[in-house]
Amino acid sequence: MDFLYVILTALLVVAAVTMILKKVDTRLTFLFLGVIGLAAATIVTGQSVLGDSTTGNVWLDIFDVIRAKFVSTISGTGIRLMMIGGYVMLMNHTKAADVLALGASKLLKPIKNPYIVLALVYMIGAVLKIFITSQIALGLLFMATMFPILTRMGVSKLSAAAACVAIGGMDLGPNDSTGIFAATEILNCTPMDWFTNYELIIGPVIIVCVGIFMGIWFQHMDKKEFGGLVIPEEAKEDMKISDLGVPAFYGVFPLIPLTLVVVFSFVDGIKMDVITAHIICFFLFFIVDLIVKKDMNRLQDNLKKLWVWMGKYFNNIIVLISVASVFAEAIKKLKGIDVLCGMLSHISGAVIIVAIAMAAIQIGTALLTGSSNAPWYAFGSMGADMAATLGVHNGLLLVPMHLTGGLSRCFSPFCGAMIAVSGMVETEPMALCKRNAVPMLFGVLVCFITTFVVFGL
Repeated sequence: MDFLYVILTALLVVAAVTMILKKVDTRLTFLFLGVIGLAAATIVTGQSVLGDSTTGNVWLDIFDVIRAKFVSTISGTGIRLMMIGGYVMLMNHTKAADVLALGASKLLKPIKNPYIVLALVYMIGAVLKIFITSQIALGLLFMATMFPILTRMGVSKLSAAAACVAIGGMDLGPNDSTGIFAATEILNCTPMDWFTNYELIIGPVIIVCVGIFMGIWFQHMDKKEFGGLVIPEEAKEDMKISDLGVPAFYGVFPLIPLTLVVVFSFVDGIKMDVITAHIICFFLFFIVDLIVKKDMNRLQDNLKKLWVWMGKYFNNIIVLISVASVFAEAIKKLKGIDVLCGMLSHISGAVIIVAIAMAAIQIGTALLTGSSNAPWYAFGSMGADMAATLGVHNGLLLVPMHLTGGLSRCFSPFCGAMIAVSGMVETEPMALCKRNAVPMLFGVLVCFITTFVVFGL
């Protein structure tokens, strides 16, 4: 039976990859194969895919999974995406993002190589992930702020967008759900202890190394694919902010949501959600724009456009994330990954082999599901058990398992941030995946080396 689970899981994955490579609509692919996978799991296991939460009919339960995934996505990630995406589009439409891009590009002009700027953007973003735990939210915020700056300096849209996906790959910080799980469910310590005693030692090394490597690699790829810097037409002219028709201080508005979230993360007793920050910014911008332009019709027109933009995000991105989660649930219910993980638990050889094998499970699952949470929650405790059996430091197995999953989702076509950002730049997720694959795999290598130096010697 275990062999059957593995075969069915592999067949579902191969079918998904084949359909995507053949340019079949991604939403159709995930939804169609997700239903097939859930049906197969129901037949093989003879159990409801909803477990004890069954509707009363195992076949109706398959479709109730779809309902649950849509409700979960829309009420959580979905509303955040719609809010942030709407604000990004508003900033673009009102030229506020152009003001920021033009002003920042002039400030960064002394830095001759824009790929140094890209490397710094990645490092700063990776640190901010400690405070903004949503990869999607962080990626979209950087799309609104740093993406225009990088492209104006000559970095290709592909490389700039890929960097915005990658900045949220490191699951670091005491507020991250996976870190809380590691502390409370695996090691029986505080989240801060997990962060400071384990990942704060390894994380900065990975961030710096990946940032430097990313700058070099993306420059190489842009030169190979585009012949070098890709300067947009508007950047070739000596454009002034006054040419944009809006005040220079409008360039601050794209930065305010990120600033609010970061600043209030240091204020005790006050929590600033990303959605709340954007609602505040909507009100602030509309009031200021009304005072500056003195045009109520302009305000009403922008507000109407805002609802349309948010609707487009739902249609193009949120639906895709929802059906991708249905596919991921089918993979989980087919149990093939669980079987492979169980086989690894009996390995009693060299520590390096076990560490690589456990991390490989995280990497593979993250690539298939686009999430680092599911594999970590499912297999994290196994890493601690194996460390105890082998008599080695917990960090030797747990840190690579935790961090490599996050790095790997940055080149998964099923990753929510990948889908969101690719939708904004109107390119296929696979194009961004290919761009990020080498730097992220380099990060995995750095993670292993650093972990074994710190915890293995």
